[in-house]
Amino acid sequence: FQKMQAAKVGGAGMSQQPSKGSASKVLTIQEYKRRLRDNIRSLNDNFVHLITAAKIKQEDEVHKSQNGRMAEHKTTQYEMKVRAALIVRACDELSKLTNDLKEFLILHDFNFLTEAISKAENECEDKLKHQLRKHNDLRIDIAKIVFDVDKELQEHFSLRP
Repeated sequence: FQKMQAAKVGGAGMSQQPSKGSASKVLTIQEYKRRLRDNIRSLNDNFVHLITAAKIKQEDEVHKSQNGRMAEHKTTQYEMKVRAALIVRACDELSKLTNDLKEFLILHDFNFLTEAISKAENECEDKLKHQLRKHNDLRIDIAKIVFDVDKELQEHFSLRP
């Protein structure tokens, strides 16, 4: 966590030294990737161990005595509590990581956000122009059909003097 804070502080001086800022971004992103990988691994490992601990093994020698069953039960119970706490901790760390990523994007990637917004606006304008062209084409086609129908009605069904 201290490395990440140092990387964030180092990234603040980007306007003075762009190579230092870029290196800081790379280190920060690597730290985020490591945290993500570690927390996901912790979630998976603890979940697998939790499920494994929940299985009942009846062929063991421990189950033959009442004390052995109680000792195993308590051991399994404590192990499951610890595993569940570790899962909650990993989820909490993932939540903190998400907040750190949001903060990083807000503080460091204004150019990226600006480009993404501009690209989305351009795509929206292109779609709007395309839809307007389709609308106009359909409007013209409908007007032609209505004109033909009116002409046909006048030629065949109008009262002639």
